[in-house]
Amino acid sequence: MAAKRKPEFRVFCDDSTAALIRTLAALKNISISELFNESMELYLSQDEIQRLIDRHNLDEIETKD
Repeated sequence: MAAKRKPEFRVFCDDSTAALIRTLAALKNISISELFNESMELYLSQDEIQRLIDRHNLDEIETKD
């Protein structure tokens, strides 16, 4: 059975931010996707974002199979 494909996101940023992201990923020896995932985990753990998640029951959103 083939592995389930993960959701894909396309992100647009300015040239200097893109260069910084590529450089940080290279320095950490990880992919840009891994860097993005680490960044989103940190963002989603912020108190303000957690309050939004709780207020709107976003942790109960079901994913598509």
